[in-house]
Amino acid sequence: MNLFNTLNSLLVITSYPNPKNNKYGKRDLNAVAWHSEKTLKELAKNRRVIVLAEKAHKDDQSFYGGKNIFVDRIWSKNNHFSMFSIAWEALKLNYVKTIYIPFEFNVFGGTFHNLLFLIVLLILRLNGKNITIEVHQVIEDIKKLEKHINITNLYVQKFFNFGLKIFYFLFGVLANNIIVFEEELKTRLKKYINENKVNVLSLSVQKSQVTNKNYARKKLSLPKKDFLVMVFGYINGYKGIDYMTEAFSKIRNKNIRLIIAGGENPYLRNKKFYQKFYQKITQAAKINKNTILTGFVPDNKVGLYFSSADLIVLPYEVFMSASGPFSLALSYGKPMILSNKLISYKQSNDFKLSLEQTGLKSQEIFFPLKKEAILSLIKKIKNDQELTKKLTLFSKNLAEKRNSEKVIDQYEKILLPNLDLGFVEAKRKKLKLIYN
Repeated sequence: MNLFNTLNSLLVITSYPNPKNNKYGKRDLNAVAWHSEKTLKELAKNRRVIVLAEKAHKDDQSFYGGKNIFVDRIWSKNNHFSMFSIAWEALKLNYVKTIYIPFEFNVFGGTFHNLLFLIVLLILRLNGKNITIEVHQVIEDIKKLEKHINITNLYVQKFFNFGLKIFYFLFGVLANNIIVFEEELKTRLKKYINENKVNVLSLSVQKSQVTNKNYARKKLSLPKKDFLVMVFGYINGYKGIDYMTEAFSKIRNKNIRLIIAGGENPYLRNKKFYQKFYQKITQAAKINKNTILTGFVPDNKVGLYFSSADLIVLPYEVFMSASGPFSLALSYGKPMILSNKLISYKQSNDFKLSLEQTGLKSQEIFFPLKKEAILSLIKKIKNDQELTKKLTLFSKNLAEKRNSEKVIDQYEKILLPNLDLGFVEAKRKKLKLIYN
């Protein structure tokens, strides 16, 4: 650990996956853990990274994730005391000045643990740490999330909405930098935070190998000749999956199938309201022969499902964060369509430019969140090869603009303000850090 205690090192507070040979695998992880692993592997090419990570199971062990990443499992979700172990361990790394925190509201537990997290931030800031918080969700009205979090009382909603405003303001006070993944999220945050602190990056896209469609479908026992429409990711109330199951219950074309490639949200599955919602989705899949529910998709099958799909759909009811499935679809160069609840994606310059460069109209990629509108656009794409080509070209075009190398360069500039980034001409044109 002492080898990691240097000015050039990066300290990260996050959830993080176990090694591949761990018996728990990745089934119980939140989206932050998946994103952190991908991002930190890239950042660790140029420096050492210490991860103060969640200990999700009693026998989870600390480990080295390659020569430049040390994962120290020191805190547990919903544990009051372990929150302060984060501050203690961070302060022991006295030479490490830069802290990076990918944050979602469920990372540490509930509301009380998020308040404790603010105290941890204050301790770190008072001890001279440079803190960057990556805010994955920005929501101002939790009424929109009723189905997802089951808070239905109007007065409770107003209380939490006020609390969110205070929380965002305190983030702005305690952090040196804020990162968000969409322009719309910055627009929301700058009401409470100095906008000069808020940086907009893209979820990085790493080009993925597409498997032959027929081979992928054979491996997954999916119908060879049908037009397969896929929604991907954990089944959550705000993602509009019930709109898709209802729409496909009305479809008469037996050659169009819906693949729901995802399983239970690990942090909600013990909640009664969520169990009821999940049961509704599973029952719909059982009744409708045109719908296939896969359950949790392990890493080694993600590529097969994306390779099998003819079209990816994001029927989200609420826009509160950048979409991981959207970035995955880009990485595989797949055509996709989005509900008009995500139309604020167009505020991002690269998204808008890719639409222009491919000649794609808004109504060809965005749809109203109505059963008839969803089916109408899906059928149009199935029967229109030119439109399918434009949607595919859009994904490939935007993927190039958001490729991981470009995004990691932006991370470097934000996370390492005390270092001068010099570019060294070499075969792979990697960054080399030179101290001032």
